[in-house]
Amino acid sequence: MSTASLKSKAYEELFEKVNMLIFGVRVSDETAAATDAGITVKEGGTAAPGKAALPFVMRTPSGFNVIIKRVEKSEYALEYSEGKFIITKNGHQLFSDILFEPRPRYYNLNTTDGKPMREIGMLLTDGCVEVWYSNECAFKERNEECMFCGINTRPQDTFLKTSRQLAEVAKAAFDEGVARRVDFTGGVIAERREIEYYCDAIEAIRDALGGREIISSACVAAPRDFTNISRLKEAGFTNITINMEIWDENIFKTICPGKERTVGRDRWVEALSYASDVFGFGHIRCNFVTGIEPKHKTLEGIERLAAIGVVGNPNLFSPAPGTPLEGTRCPTPEWNMDLQQKAYAVMRKHGLTFEQVKTAHAETNGIHHDIWRIENEILPIFHNDSEESIEDHRWRNVIHV
Repeated sequence: MSTASLKSKAYEELFEKVNMLIFGVRVSDETAAATDAGITVKEGGTAAPGKAALPFVMRTPSGFNVIIKRVEKSEYALEYSEGKFIITKNGHQLFSDILFEPRPRYYNLNTTDGKPMREIGMLLTDGCVEVWYSNECAFKERNEECMFCGINTRPQDTFLKTSRQLAEVAKAAFDEGVARRVDFTGGVIAERREIEYYCDAIEAIRDALGGREIISSACVAAPRDFTNISRLKEAGFTNITINMEIWDENIFKTICPGKERTVGRDRWVEALSYASDVFGFGHIRCNFVTGIEPKHKTLEGIERLAAIGVVGNPNLFSPAPGTPLEGTRCPTPEWNMDLQQKAYAVMRKHGLTFEQVKTAHAETNGIHHDIWRIENEILPIFHNDSEESIEDHRWRNVIHV
């Protein structure tokens, strides 16, 4: 098959992925149990009471990773047939040989103070140990939380993971050979306390890893004192994430009232520019929630930031239950594909490389990441000896029941 034909096939498959991300996938309890999630396969979030665990992500034949969103009435379904997992659409087979990611061994371990390691640091698909350090949110305390944010619907018993716990989990994951980076995210807490926590945590992790060079990223609200950005770099972080979520200044005020009142949109943009000077071109990420503001506004923000070396990440809008935007529709798959393709073109135009885009993200399961893979011809369908093919072989070693 020609390269052009392979690209066309890949884009057709990617469009189905976008549909599954928007509309979800039906999964019966029997199929969920057959995946072996939580045993040999890495599980996703906590399953509903009485429901079998689901894999965190599934891999399609061309090599696209699809985070599983369980929706009972979706036209897509994950099924188990003749010893293989398949995806059907309206009852007809769409993809065969669906793969799942192996469960890391450290998920079975506890920290020295008895906490399950899988609850301290979750392993993402790209080998990132992601730490949700706290579910505390200073904006929510003032009823100024971002209107789309799912953290606001989670149990409000606040927690804070200790530096010792994080160091033990990171060492276990790196010693096992499944981790290559550590990323921090969570709710918004007072900036001085947040920065001090991050600095203490990365120092403990680096000590535990014995000086091994690692990629590490801190997700922070734009600080009022920009020297706090420099402190993160000095502490050992290689990347930083400062999420605006919305570019349009008026919509930003409505959707992100806490960010507007506490810091302000213009100051947020200034913080990203300062971070680019400190961390370097391609080492900063800014997430955007797509579909809340007009498409051209999101693309305007991605272009403005790409010009200074900030990777604008267009996240697919998925209205979370319990938030003020619950029930709001995500734009159509066609709308999202168009935005993602234009975002890819903007980043490439301004000199960002896929390596920089990957390094700026904890996980590269996004739509524009897959467009990079298609256009760079690095999916398994293009080269049998590619990095993705090696990873694909690892996934095939999963044992299904």
